[in-house]
Amino acid sequence: MDLIEAMEARHAIRMYTDEPVADDAIAALRQEIDVCNAESGLHTQMVTGLDDAFLGLKTHYGRFKGVHNAIALIGSPAAVLAKGSEAASSVDSTATALADSGWTKEGAEDIAATDPGEIALQQTVGYYGERLALKATQLGLATSWAVLDGAMNATDPWWTLAPGEKIVWVLAFGHGARPGGKHRSKPIEELCTLPEGEDMPDWFRKGMKAAMLAPTSLSQQPFHFTLKTDGTVGAQATEGLFAHVGLGCAVHHFEAASGHTVDWI
Repeated sequence: MDLIEAMEARHAIRMYTDEPVADDAIAALRQEIDVCNAESGLHTQMVTGLDDAFLGLKTHYGRFKGVHNAIALIGSPAAVLAKGSEAASSVDSTATALADSGWTKEGAEDIAATDPGEIALQQTVGYYGERLALKATQLGLATSWAVLDGAMNATDPWWTLAPGEKIVWVLAFGHGARPGGKHRSKPIEELCTLPEGEDMPDWFRKGMKAAMLAPTSLSQQPFHFTLKTDGTVGAQATEGLFAHVGLGCAVHHFEAASGHTVDWI
């Protein structure tokens, strides 16, 4: 299964069977996690074979059942920016305050919407988290994104946090107990802008079709891609905090399908 096929096959699955994940699939995912962490500055971690990998915590969206395996997408704004083109010192004091506060839902959505470090963290989690989700799909596994309410204050968590880090999102994975639903999408014209008077190049259309398959909260697709007159591509989130994770997922899809790099806006 190539990446395009994986994008088409991937669906949000919230119910899983008790069938264990094969050792070779677990090893492949661990290897991919190590590569993603080295590239991104994230501290992503994985657990398998638990009775409840969500530790009884409620999820922000949807109800899950039988989650025995999960990947915790963990990081800090400073570490992510240090891997990027911006200096880690550009993270202002609000990012530290947010991490120290335990990343409450109310505080996060207010602060992260404007903090460059928080935005970079959310986008990076989306980009590399979706890379892992597609790898799991290629291995014949089902996945779903989830936010665990209260994860920062969980009792006896299986993940570890370094100073300044937070658990941002979690990927459930395993053998799905039911098939996924049909992918829903807005019209392609609503999700991108072209230079005036120009037709959509085939490579850009291929990238957009892939981006339209990316997971976003409640299937809202809160992103917009722009083909510039010089042939480069920009992309931006169109809503609040969680939109940046969806943008990261969509950018990963676009780049993998089109072969063109996207400039984050």
